[in-house]
Amino acid sequence: MSFFVGFSAIAQNNLNDYMVMAAKQNPDVNVAFNQYLAALEKVPQVGSLPDPQASAGFFLQPMELIGGNQVANIQVMQMFPWFGTLKASKSEAALMAKASYEKFNSAKSTVFYQVKSNWYQLQKTDEEIELIKENIELLESLEKLVLVKFQSPVSESSAPAMPSTKNSMNKSSSGMSGSMGGNKNQTSVAPIATRSSSANMSSGMSSSKSGLQDVLRVKMEILEQQNRLAELVDQRETQEVSFNALLNRDLTIPIEITAKLELEMLPMDKAVITDSILSNNSMLAMLQNESESYTAMQEKAKKMGLPMLGLGLNYMVIQPRAGNTAMMNGNDMIMPMVSVSIPIYRKKYTAMQNEAKYMKEAINQQTISLRNDLRVQYQQIMQQMDNAARKVILYKEQENLARKTTELLLSDFSTSGANYEEVLRMQLKVLDYGFNYIEAVVENNIAVANIEMLLNYQKTH
Repeated sequence: MSFFVGFSAIAQNNLNDYMVMAAKQNPDVNVAFNQYLAALEKVPQVGSLPDPQASAGFFLQPMELIGGNQVANIQVMQMFPWFGTLKASKSEAALMAKASYEKFNSAKSTVFYQVKSNWYQLQKTDEEIELIKENIELLESLEKLVLVKFQSPVSESSAPAMPSTKNSMNKSSSGMSGSMGGNKNQTSVAPIATRSSSANMSSGMSSSKSGLQDVLRVKMEILEQQNRLAELVDQRETQEVSFNALLNRDLTIPIEITAKLELEMLPMDKAVITDSILSNNSMLAMLQNESESYTAMQEKAKKMGLPMLGLGLNYMVIQPRAGNTAMMNGNDMIMPMVSVSIPIYRKKYTAMQNEAKYMKEAINQQTISLRNDLRVQYQQIMQQMDNAARKVILYKEQENLARKTTELLLSDFSTSGANYEEVLRMQLKVLDYGFNYIEAVVENNIAVANIEMLLNYQKTH
């Protein structure tokens, strides 16, 4: 079918520009992106060694040693976590950063869906405004036609009645100079002419009243459509405010749409969409990364329960002592040091492992729930698309039939003046079918945008 086509290049490029703008300026997207950047900064924090410890001590009175007098003691110590602890910590932080990135992707996909949805609603309003304007023009043309019909019966019905009345009066006056028989005949003709004139005048008055009703009825409908048009114009202004808010810019900037509303198509074959959603959905990817991060957290907790090793140096400042003949008199001393932490309080490490285990199980259950929800959402969206596709075909065909019927009724009305109410009713049917067709196309396009959001499909068309 010819109307199952994509957007024109101009309209699509225009929409893509707005999507790029939203990705750069939308606050929700920027929040998620900054959270991702913050998560990245945790990786070097947890992957670094503990700060070395340094201490210094001074004797108020030098300590007498064999090799001299010790006046100060300086100590430096570096602790090292058990082998693999830092790697597990970095892995945990990196996986959480990946989860934050998928959350950012989800926020961007959601904003893209909102931009597309608002765009389609703007197009819908524009199309409805055009339909209303077209309908008002047709109603105004019908009003002019009704006015012509309203004026014509009055002149046609009164004009013939007046001559018939004058002729009867002339014949009656001329017969008065004739015989009595002639007077009787003339007297019998006058009432017939009078009744004919009265009938014509009555018919003219009835036709005049009917024509006036038709004029008032079409005027009422024009006023109704003009009010409807004003409501649509106000609605579009509100939609522009909502659209500009998504772009995080001045809310008064007008949105110009250069192309007509047309039907959007799915980005891929229906047969592979379900598997693609389960493979590419950002929220599923986020949960997967979180689950893996809790696995790394378990490993980290296990490593933290093992001893920490420390290496250091102890530097002793020694002054020479008078009268001391020892060879090392006054020589400073350097002492390498090794230390080991003894993690005897095991409850906290066991609790950390259990925490990671339970959190991982919770994430796994959440993943199962989300997978089921995505399958249900996909089925619901596809049902909406199928319904929209049927309605697009139905209302397009009904609109075409209603237009043809209206043309035939108008032609009949312009010649005989009959079926006026049917003309008006059918013209409103054309408008209703047009509105329904536009609504069906928008329903389809929003459903396609929803599928693209679930697919994390962010490519330009």
